[in-house]
Amino acid sequence: MNPQRFPVVILLAFYVAASGLLPSMEQEGARALKGALVYPAVGPPIPNAIILIQAGKIAGVGRDIPIPAGAEVFDLSGKEIIPGLIDEHSHIGAYTDVNEFPQPIGPENRAIDALNFDSQSWYEALKAGVTTVVTGPGSGERMGGQSVTVKTYGRDLLKRILSESRELKMAVNARDLSHIASIRKTFYRALEYQQKWNRYNQGDRKGPAPERDLALEAVVPALEGREKVRCHIHYANDIMTFLRLKDEFPGLDLTFIHTSEAYKVADEIARRNVAVICLPLATRIAASEDLMHGLAILEKAGVRVSLHTDHPVVHQKTQRINAGMAIRYGVPEEAALRMVTINPAVSSKIERRVGSIEKGKDADLVVLNGTWYEPKTRVEMVFVDGALVYDRKTDETASQENKQ
Repeated sequence: MNPQRFPVVILLAFYVAASGLLPSMEQEGARALKGALVYPAVGPPIPNAIILIQAGKIAGVGRDIPIPAGAEVFDLSGKEIIPGLIDEHSHIGAYTDVNEFPQPIGPENRAIDALNFDSQSWYEALKAGVTTVVTGPGSGERMGGQSVTVKTYGRDLLKRILSESRELKMAVNARDLSHIASIRKTFYRALEYQQKWNRYNQGDRKGPAPERDLALEAVVPALEGREKVRCHIHYANDIMTFLRLKDEFPGLDLTFIHTSEAYKVADEIARRNVAVICLPLATRIAASEDLMHGLAILEKAGVRVSLHTDHPVVHQKTQRINAGMAIRYGVPEEAALRMVTINPAVSSKIERRVGSIEKGKDADLVVLNGTWYEPKTRVEMVFVDGALVYDRKTDETASQENKQ
């Protein structure tokens, strides 16, 4: 049984229509970005490439792409272009604390219901090339609720949202004996809840319907693999405990967040096809040398690794520098780029839309004035859905330092 939830996007639509907020993002004619070194994130770099954009999508990428008459042409010779960066674990847009401490099990809570689209952090992220984020509950509870996958720019709020949910956020903190036990108990209660509804529906709905439970209703899709499970976790023994829980519930589509000691059990993680989102690296705070080298160990073991900022723990704009630090500690350049583009897209189930520079995908692109992972390199332009939404040369709000 999956009773239809009243989608919050309808409320957003009403709000936008009633208040006369910003119009839809301008959709212009064809655009061609030519002459740059393009990193598609799913293949080798393409020198002196052409990216053709039409109707907000990538219509072609390569060295011999014909440019239609009348297209707006950007000569980007000497620049580099990468896909819009993705941060798979953030708390950007939160009004206040993103924890509900009195409610240790709250899978029905949804980040989209309390998202602040007016925060200046969205634009700061955009200027740094971050175009998509998964933002949601904190890690103060065993089950904190459901995150939302959203673009960092868009005048039409509805179009910014790639997914209202698709994640059930959990947390296992500091070797606490009760955390896994309470999560397991909730899983079994959700299975029993689903079975009650199955019996009711298969019995031609005879007799009174089972009482709805929004919390358990939110857990069922996760057990069936239709929604992600992302778990805040640090220590190797906790990771192994949760892996045994996945063995017990094989339908879980599981990703670990932070994963300080994941490298110690990399083969076990890889064997179960579990993805990881590793600690913010840009600030190098409280991270041992072993941990910093851990990404290379995980990547070599075949684990799908993503990087994150955990904004506001580390600001959203540092995501590109996270990839640079990964390279510094042994991750190959092409793998580091995947960690902030296509890997989080796959883990978030949005790879058909974003995460790489391929024909048919959203034209979310970042133009840089140097090597993409170098800290001294500046973001020159950002395109979202084919629209030029940030241009460093003309940005009226850029600081004097950024204009130098």
